Amino acid sequence: MFNIKRKVVKVAVIALVVLGFALPAGAMEQITGDMVNVPPGIITGPLFISGNFIVVDADVDGDVFAAGQDITINGNINGDLLGAARSIRVNGNISGNARCAISDLDINGEIGKSLTAAAAQVRLNEDSVIGGDALVFAGTATFSGLLGRQAMGSAGTIRINGPVGGSAYFWNVDQLSIGQAASVNGNLTYGSPNEAEISPNAKITGTTKWDLIQKQAAEPQVRHKGFNWPGVVFRFIAGLLVWGVLLLIFPQVWEKFSENILNKPGSALGWGVLALLVAPLAALLLLITVIGIPLSIFLIVVYMVLLCAANIIVGDAGGRYLSKSFGWEGRVHIIWPFMICYAALILLGKIPVAGAFISLIVAALALGGVVLAIYRGRQYTAVAPPAAPAAASPPAQ
Repeated sequence: MFNIKRKVVKVAVIALVVLGFALPAGAMEQITGDMVNVPPGIITGPLFISGNFIVVDADVDGDVFAAGQDITINGNINGDLLGAARSIRVNGNISGNARCAISDLDINGEIGKSLTAAAAQVRLNEDSVIGGDALVFAGTATFSGLLGRQAMGSAGTIRINGPVGGSAYFWNVDQLSIGQAASVNGNLTYGSPNEAEISPNAKITGTTKWDLIQKQAAEPQVRHKGFNWPGVVFRFIAGLLVWGVLLLIFPQVWEKFSENILNKPGSALGWGVLALLVAPLAALLLLITVIGIPLSIFLIVVYMVLLCAANIIVGDAGGRYLSKSFGWEGRVHIIWPFMICYAALILLGKIPVAGAFISLIVAALALGGVVLAIYRGRQYTAVAPPAAPAAASPPAQ
């Protein structure tokens, strides 16, 4: 059985390397495991680290790329931090930028440049120092430490109770609170359906602008009775056309995917689940870096295309299974068993509750089949067959 959590974080780090952060062999440090504890000392980075529970007590001379469940950084980082986890706690100092995609972020140390975070909870505690800007997208964000430049972002709730060296721009916030210990050395601009609570003791050197966001009344849901047959028929015809066109242009493409699903269904399902989880994570991590934006967009497009084609890929595999099981090979064209299985998958996906679970399994199988096909293709390319020996020339007469 796959250890899903452990493999997810491992593949996340591998994805970062493959998608743009790869360095020459021997030029980086890689540490993986379930419970990872990096003892005090000095590590020459960049450091790639993954695990369920990670504690870094060492000082790293270089960038740190971390993926896991719970990550604690106690040492100093002479570079940038790029992290993805359930929770990240930074107690040490980071000379560069910190970019994180997490559920819970705690900053107690110093970040020399800027912070970019997408999280449910972000806390810049009283002892924290951010030398540059803080760009935060969160459910709740608390600014209690020293912020050198601008505070920016969107959140459900934002609390400022510390000094902000520049202006504060919040595009969409439901509740904004400026505490008595807060000082904003610039303008305060925010969009919200509610006026901010600003303490009389708070200091704002510039102007305060409130852009009122009107709450829209929820539209009553309209229940459509009956089955959407036109939509199902359109989807079936569109999928059939995609399948047929690709079969004509690339005759082997569907067979390669189906072969991996039929021969190794367990492996295909396992790798498909990993791909479902890791691809969005890798895309998000790339998106919050400037150099990785084109790769992130490409990865998202490929991911969405494969999800849309999941029923087609698995339908082709099911059609080939039917053809082999009933002895139709050579007698019945593959299009007919494919149409049977493809239509069945579309209808099964429409079943209330169970349909969502079935669609999830289909998506995982399809992604797994593609991943295994790419892996096997790379193996075949790497291990090329030896060239045939040249024929001996006949002896001279």
